[in-house]
Amino acid sequence: MLKVAVISDTHLGFAYGTERQDDSFINFEQAFNNAVREQPQAILLGGDIFHDRIPKQEILGRAIELFTKMNRVMKKKLTVIRKIKDGKVELEKYQIPPIIAIWGTHERRHKGSTNPVQILEKAGLLYCLHAESILLEIDTDKLGVHGLSGVPEPYAKDTLRTWSPAPFKEGPNILMIHQNFKEIMPPVEHYLEFKDLPKDFNVYLLGHIHNTSQNKHPISKNPIITVGSTVSTQMQKSESETEKGLYVLEFGRLQGGIKFIPINTRKLIYEDFDITGNKPSDVYFKLAEKIDAHLKKRYELKPMVRIRLVGKLPDGFSPEDIKLSKLIKEYSDKCIISLDKSKISSSELEKGSQLLQDIKQNKFSVDKVGLEILSRSLRNAVSQEKLHNLFELLSVGELEKAEQELNSGVKNAQENKIAELESA
Repeated sequence: MLKVAVISDTHLGFAYGTERQDDSFINFEQAFNNAVREQPQAILLGGDIFHDRIPKQEILGRAIELFTKMNRVMKKKLTVIRKIKDGKVELEKYQIPPIIAIWGTHERRHKGSTNPVQILEKAGLLYCLHAESILLEIDTDKLGVHGLSGVPEPYAKDTLRTWSPAPFKEGPNILMIHQNFKEIMPPVEHYLEFKDLPKDFNVYLLGHIHNTSQNKHPISKNPIITVGSTVSTQMQKSESETEKGLYVLEFGRLQGGIKFIPINTRKLIYEDFDITGNKPSDVYFKLAEKIDAHLKKRYELKPMVRIRLVGKLPDGFSPEDIKLSKLIKEYSDKCIISLDKSKISSSELEKGSQLLQDIKQNKFSVDKVGLEILSRSLRNAVSQEKLHNLFELLSVGELEKAEQELNSGVKNAQENKIAELESA
């Protein structure tokens, strides 16, 4: 019975220097310990092992310690009996560590440079594949492992087509790849599709996408496994809805077996909060109520709370009027909080968007645009007549006269307001 554990997108070093700096290492080690309990002969890593192309020495040192421990626990090396790279077949037998990896988009560096995954390979802690196929001899079984490390997305289809891997006939075959895929990624400019994957492999392992899922090849119907990440790096809604973990693949049964094993991670709470019709002051207090409701439950680790504000503010208000810094500070000792107001709309924003559109279409002259911006900045502080005079003075550099005009206009506006109140 052949058993292979698969872990991906561990992002070692993520959030370094923050209170989450240990999460990536804790989660990876937990995934590895869960894998070892399954007694696999090999561990495959699907890319983005590190978060940075050039990790800090502290991160690299900690990773070396972790991979040294992994090799010590796994003990038995693997034997390569055939290798195919650049169209050349090598038949000389040699041994490699029981950890086989591809690098991802976070680790990819320019040609001729060494990336952090290659450093671990040079240290003898793992074996790295890039557009390469190896046939392993594991006791009396044989297993083909084929890997394409991350390449720039615009070149992914051509690279995969040029590489054109073919499965070995002596045993089951696994293909690993770290790229965008249309079927499981948000809309992006460049991507692969499931139909681009060669059809005759037993299992396809996809890195890069952080949410785990299982699909089937459109032709062969063989499983396509999106392994997912072991740490939340973007606090997205989809990451709050799926578990983090690893996969264990078994070969030898009639159909083989695929098992997902979850790990315990820091809780991510995500919510969209519709603020339509609420004044900024009301939004503040309602947000506090929502956060309190989420924090009623006890968590082993300080949870992550991300609330995205959506909807439209009443007339006369803009997103800038919602002050969140005090709220964030107030809850910083209870949770890791992220409040997003980028999806809020308002009449003020819509006017600004229309102004920019009019500028693009050359509907407004430069003078008209300048006057419009000045008018919005001063709002009702001065009359339209005063605004025109003020703009004219500013446009010719008469700053002192402009200041006098502004002060005079504000004073008149205040006097008129007081008169209105007294008459009322």
